[in-house]
Amino acid sequence: MKGLEDQLREAYREAADTVRPHAIGDLDLDPGWRAEDTSRAARRRRRGRVLMPVAAAASVAAVVAATAVVVPWLDRGAPAHEGRARHAPVVASGLAALPQYTVLNNGNNLEVVVTATGAVAGRLTAPIGQAFAAITGTAGNRTFLAAADLNPQTSCQALFYQFRLSADGQPSALTRLPVRPLPALPTALATSADGSQLAYSVTKCASGASGQTGSGQPSGSIGLINLATGRITRQWSYTLGEDYTTDLSMSADGSLLGYSNFMNASLRVGRVLAASTPSGPDQGSSRIVIRNPNMTALSTSGSLMYAITGARDQILAAYATASGQQVKVLHRWPAAAQPGPLVIDPAGGYALLPVTATPARRTLSPFIKGRHCLAVTVHNTLMCQQTTPLHTRFISVNLATGTLTTLPFSQTGPVGWGMVAW
Repeated sequence: MKGLEDQLREAYREAADTVRPHAIGDLDLDPGWRAEDTSRAARRRRRGRVLMPVAAAASVAAVVAATAVVVPWLDRGAPAHEGRARHAPVVASGLAALPQYTVLNNGNNLEVVVTATGAVAGRLTAPIGQAFAAITGTAGNRTFLAAADLNPQTSCQALFYQFRLSADGQPSALTRLPVRPLPALPTALATSADGSQLAYSVTKCASGASGQTGSGQPSGSIGLINLATGRITRQWSYTLGEDYTTDLSMSADGSLLGYSNFMNASLRVGRVLAASTPSGPDQGSSRIVIRNPNMTALSTSGSLMYAITGARDQILAAYATASGQQVKVLHRWPAAAQPGPLVIDPAGGYALLPVTATPARRTLSPFIKGRHCLAVTVHNTLMCQQTTPLHTRFISVNLATGTLTTLPFSQTGPVGWGMVAW
């Protein structure tokens, strides 16, 4: 005699086979679910997937006698598309725990992508005459902050904005934050989990624009903004060999800042800075945690600083902020990979990491405008140093286990600083 499990399986299969495609289309589905046809061709395309009933009956007799209930197939590979996304539920365990939306900064626009499927849920265009320079997200994955630069070659101002996402990933209009424009170029942003504090890094403007000090020397600083009042509550000037940072991060409670910059021409350092420290030079206020990192990011608790290090192979490791001791190595990439920037999930469990492949070949040929190449001069002749197009894929790293999950979206070309947020 067949066991109860086998009988249930056969009953479900027989019930499902009695439902035709038009019946599926008439079901009242929850938002985000998508009914698909159950034709023979469709079943062949979905070979290997499992059809799950909404609820199991108490016995085989009840299942057979009841009206069959069919739910949509779980779409594991929905392609990216424009407009209002009707994305499938998350099904892969590696994706289920990640923030629902990822925001990509293309400079002229911000693109909201469904993390689990790669579908484009919506876009925001930068105000006329401005370009987005950095973005950051808060806990809950619904409120994001952006910094934009205004005419960097002329007026040169850093402006700050906020926008929110609806449940289906539609961005609200940009809201200008009540912060006075800064006469500088924004390079990085970080925020507390509740979105009450915004940290920024800015650097000098181009020659001839505002943002220079009276002596003509470069100016740059890290600042802290109270978003309720729009007031800059702290400002630390750079005193090291570089006047900006590109990897600013903040603990969830807003008490600690992390960043890296150059201590001299050859030594880059990862630093922590207490947000309660009075304004002044950053060198006297901060403390070195890591030497020679390529990029850094604080954990949400502030007890760890994650860093990517290495001249050839790239190593992602965690360090104790109190002692600088390496706690664990999470992953190693070969020399051909270019990981970064490093973005921590505001919930604290995962890192978002774009990884760009280094071109495998470089050849010289006569320069032709529009060809994918770097323009170089050889014996006073403009030549095209042709390369394999750069390809960037996005991955997540489980910060507890080091497990990598490839996300279902990518882009051609490298990802710059401040170009991705959760």
